[in-house]
Amino acid sequence: MTHHIAILGGSGFVGRHLAERLCQQGHQVRILTRNRERNREELLILPGLELVQANVLDPIELEAQLQGRDVVINLVGILHERRRGRNDLPPARHGDFEKIHIELPRLVANTCARLGIPRLLHMSALGANPIAPSAYLRSKGIGEEIIRQAGENSAALGHFTYLNGPKLLWGRGLKVTSFRPSVIFGDGDSFFNRFAQLLRSVPFVVPLAKADAKLQPVWVEDVVSAFVQAMDDEKTYGKSFELCGPKVYTLAELLRFTQQQIGKHQVILPLCDLVATVQAAILEKLPGKILTRDNLLSLSVDNVCQRDDLRKVFGIEPSSLESIVPSYLNQGSSRAGRLAEVRKRRGEAA
Repeated sequence: MTHHIAILGGSGFVGRHLAERLCQQGHQVRILTRNRERNREELLILPGLELVQANVLDPIELEAQLQGRDVVINLVGILHERRRGRNDLPPARHGDFEKIHIELPRLVANTCARLGIPRLLHMSALGANPIAPSAYLRSKGIGEEIIRQAGENSAALGHFTYLNGPKLLWGRGLKVTSFRPSVIFGDGDSFFNRFAQLLRSVPFVVPLAKADAKLQPVWVEDVVSAFVQAMDDEKTYGKSFELCGPKVYTLAELLRFTQQQIGKHQVILPLCDLVATVQAAILEKLPGKILTRDNLLSLSVDNVCQRDDLRKVFGIEPSSLESIVPSYLNQGSSRAGRLAEVRKRRGEAA
């Protein structure tokens, strides 16, 4: 079945991979982006893709761009705030996390209900919980709860303490599914690529906060496959799925793996929590925000799946990072090669 799909956050890492897969399958895809010109060269070569500059936080703009769509996919998320809210519970009020992870999902669900859009897929995060230790995980947890309740016509928004805000317009027939991935890796990621960039710039010793933090990285193409399969699968309606790779690693092990791939041999120096907090307090004030104190709080929660949803629900055998990361980390971009081939084919067709 061919769909008319709108993707919010479609110009990001996961969005680009997802849009490529959907276009290959013949769907009509509209990506809403803050900066069309910056993304046009890579995205507009995909057949059936429409790239629209829009402010998704503007209710009027969002409604105009979702008109005529039968599937909406929300991938919008941030790891760092430029404008911070309060640090207490409920989560940071009036900060970027609240705006992006709470108010935007509410707006998207409202708009889908108003327009009668039947299908909404939402990207959450593993460990998201309204009472999690970090503002990031708390805000993602509340946003996911808003999406869940949007699919339940009998739910009442005011019954959930943390969902303060405009009431949701419960629309009949809105089918929602959310996904909770661990760290996502793949061609163009900001995880292993950032590790590699850091290792190439640090000469002898790498001071590492939360070295024992546990993660279960998942390949972006496996995440994409889960999204695509869920789109028309009634068994996924109203549910949330954990997405993880086949193996659990500590943060230190992932850094050592990156060292092996790029031929670096620095000493990894684990930091105690106090020193790590001081380090994060300094780094979060620098451009790029390599690490923040809120990141440390997120890392205090194991980023590990409790269920094997990729295999048991979607029948996907998760790919190991050892079989994927070397193909892009130190040997160029395989995805860039695929897109170059698309450009070539389109040129020949013209």
